[in-house]
Amino acid sequence: MTADSHTPAPRTPDARSSAPTAPDRRTPGPYQVAAVVMIGSFMSVLDSTIINVAIPALQRHFAAPDGTLPAYSSVSWTVTGYALAVAAIIPLTDWGLKRIGARWMYIGSITLFTIASVLCALSPSLGFLIAMRVIQGLCGGCIMPVGTTLVARAAGPNNLGRMMSLMGIPMLIAPIMGPILGGWLVEVASWHWVFLINLPFGLAAAGLGLFMLPRDDDRGATRLDLPGVLLMSPGLALTLWGVSNAGSGAAFTAPIVWVPLVLGVVMVAVFVRRSLRAEHPLLDLTILRLPGYRNAILLAIFFQAAFTADLLLLPAYFQQVRGLGAMAAGFFIAPTGLGALVSMPIASNLVDRLPAGRVIPFGMTAMFVSVLALTGVSADTNLWYLGAVLMLQGLGIGGTMMPTSTAALQAVDRREVGNATTLFNIGQQVFGAVGIAIVSVLLALFLAGTDLGPAAVAGELSGAELAAGLDQAAGAFGKAFWMPTISMGLALFMSFRLPMRREPRTIPAA
Repeated sequence: MTADSHTPAPRTPDARSSAPTAPDRRTPGPYQVAAVVMIGSFMSVLDSTIINVAIPALQRHFAAPDGTLPAYSSVSWTVTGYALAVAAIIPLTDWGLKRIGARWMYIGSITLFTIASVLCALSPSLGFLIAMRVIQGLCGGCIMPVGTTLVARAAGPNNLGRMMSLMGIPMLIAPIMGPILGGWLVEVASWHWVFLINLPFGLAAAGLGLFMLPRDDDRGATRLDLPGVLLMSPGLALTLWGVSNAGSGAAFTAPIVWVPLVLGVVMVAVFVRRSLRAEHPLLDLTILRLPGYRNAILLAIFFQAAFTADLLLLPAYFQQVRGLGAMAAGFFIAPTGLGALVSMPIASNLVDRLPAGRVIPFGMTAMFVSVLALTGVSADTNLWYLGAVLMLQGLGIGGTMMPTSTAALQAVDRREVGNATTLFNIGQQVFGAVGIAIVSVLLALFLAGTDLGPAAVAGELSGAELAAGLDQAAGAFGKAFWMPTISMGLALFMSFRLPMRREPRTIPAA
């Protein structure tokens, strides 16, 4: 066989000694990239949870001159607006990666997020605060998928699991710290510090990113699928708006639920149909034909629906049934994070060396068993027993969450990492909201089906009636825990469909 003039000569043993083998010191290593991304990711995830405990303080601050408080539903748009903006921007991240580049997109998102945080703290009115929260959401929605892409590209296929485990640390710690830190800041300082706390994180992430993030070599002009944007971004936001309204207590027959929900689902469906036929779609959905990626993303969305529902029920149970404060409830949930920190590096290292189907089912089994155990909670369940259950749950989270992300990215070509990450985040965002909505509705229905439960959790009873009411309320929580249990069961089933052997990687010709 002959080689043309463009084919390099084969490397000989002697040539190896003369060729430089040391890596370019100007190229940031994967641990440097992961360190920068972890700071920004921690800030983004923390900001999405820390504000919840500050809503009553915001009501008091933005009260009318006559003392009339703004409606809770109006102030809650500081949370809803952020979530909808995150959903709207995620579909555009893959295009931004190709057009702007991961480095500048990440630094720009962090910088604008930090500026918006300061403006939130300086808000002269509730409307201005909500607008700044929307800008925060648009930036925050880019931080996680772009950061994941940066880490995945820097890690390479052989170290992907190890690097993704580092990405999982802020995702585990921030949701637990958010309510605790937010409650402490509101108590000892003011609600303004709920936003100002982002300033040091943002400055650190943006400043370090200028020196420690790799430069993009593959960015350039790429056509924006404008019809796809006009279908997917508003469709996704409308879908989540309808779902969140249902989770906030509105009936499914209420127009505020079914109108945005139907419109959103129709727009997303049209987007899917169009994307499968378009030459340059906003998101390449054909990647779902890869069995390894498809099974991983299905596992992830079932897991996310159960995980977000579980995170909603646990603090509510500790506060409403066991009578703990927000900070104490956060400390009782801490074993979950500790267990995850133990198992995550172990599982992530294993998934780099073994097929995902031989690693993730162990974590999913622990997760399923722990959530199943919570269906039997009562008003006097031993707290040490609950701590052990939550420790087991943490071990399951660490053995499942980031290894599943690793398995999804291992199944795709390096050039498809941005597209794969975007689809993965969309699935988690949507089904996380669905899990919260379903379990909120179920808990409300189960509580309403008791005689004394609603009055007991509201603190309107005493004595024997209070004890009986708390027993009924605990039973309602136990029934509601069946929703995440069933969803975890589906995720467990999908874990057995992950690859059981390593597929040989095809190295593209230069």
